[in-house]
Amino acid sequence: MNNFVDFNLIAPDFVPDNKGPALEFFKWMRENQPVHFNDIVEGYECPMEGASMSQGFWVLSKYEDVQSASRNTKVFSSGEQGPLLWDMEPHRLAEQQAGIMGKDDPEHAALKRLVVPPFLPKNLAAYTPRIAEKVKKIVDDVASKGECEMVFDIASRLPVATFCELMGIPNEDQEKIFNLGNALADVENQDSDGAAELLELFAYCDALSAKKRENPDDSMLSLYANGEFEGEKLPQEAVNMFFVTLSIAGHETTRNTLIHFFRLMNEYPEQYELLKSDVDKYLTGAINEVLRYCPPVMQFRRTCLEDVEVRGQQLKKGDKVFLSYVSANRDADVFENPDVFDITRTNSARHLSFGTGPHTCLGARLAVTQLSLLIKEIINRIPDIRPKGEPEYLRSIWFHAIMSMPVEFTAEK
Repeated sequence: MNNFVDFNLIAPDFVPDNKGPALEFFKWMRENQPVHFNDIVEGYECPMEGASMSQGFWVLSKYEDVQSASRNTKVFSSGEQGPLLWDMEPHRLAEQQAGIMGKDDPEHAALKRLVVPPFLPKNLAAYTPRIAEKVKKIVDDVASKGECEMVFDIASRLPVATFCELMGIPNEDQEKIFNLGNALADVENQDSDGAAELLELFAYCDALSAKKRENPDDSMLSLYANGEFEGEKLPQEAVNMFFVTLSIAGHETTRNTLIHFFRLMNEYPEQYELLKSDVDKYLTGAINEVLRYCPPVMQFRRTCLEDVEVRGQQLKKGDKVFLSYVSANRDADVFENPDVFDITRTNSARHLSFGTGPHTCLGARLAVTQLSLLIKEIINRIPDIRPKGEPEYLRSIWFHAIMSMPVEFTAEK
């Protein structure tokens, strides 16, 4: 490999070349340069329209630093230049800043409160039987076949259906929204720069939001489209960006975690045997350990609002900061023997894969509920499920994702 791939974190080939993030590179950083400056690369072409990589960035690789920066939004801002590592032209930055991920408190907290109701424990408990119905149908459709493509035949179906239902998207539009969201998440591998897909999602949201304003319901899109901040209705661009964010985040992370779960259980069969010996006892810890070991989102950006010192390094106002969840989750100061996959690890729930601080993932509890129900159903009915050939890793600087993983198992009679 050349130096671009070896040493620069804007190289999307990092993931497929390493069959995951460059863990040795992050380990070296934690031990030698825990606050590491990643310079720009001459000739780098940003795959997104209206974006570039014109500015290098500081990489925070230690757990304590990632956690602290995530919680200190007065210094490390998600809103100043947006949450994406690329540097945005004004029109693209304005879109990012309109979305909930591109806001800082107090506006971020106010917008988040609008859509909290579906995720409250009592509401999630009431919705869980609907998830269980979807889970049974998904496994019903593959159990008798003896093989399938796990990413799209199993892993993607539940979070997409759940996301669309919670957002109030009609069933007949689910595949369309899923494909558009996937195209934006996979912009680094597409011929398109994502602009056409983004506009199509905006147009769809415009039309559906208008219907939700005429006939409000309890869907998340209705809550947002009819929501207010400081006495005024939210602008449509804010509603659109919320919709776009959820069209990616609403399924990408849950799907990826499920795929990594069964990949790891195949790679560590003794752990899988332990899990199957008492699923109720070990499943929560197993899910947390998979999230720690293979965070589906590898990083997000913050921008310094003032000069700040981190471990002796001087970060200046306006500097870009890369929060590495991958590295933080392997920090030996927090996780003993961090490179060992152990579903009995007592502190695996401390992983940062759902973020921490104000921007902690709103749907974390829902994601774990979906994962728990689907994993149990698979273990009960097709427990010997295993990869058939090598998984295909996504080429990305954002997502630790697998694009395709054919599997085989003993067909259910």
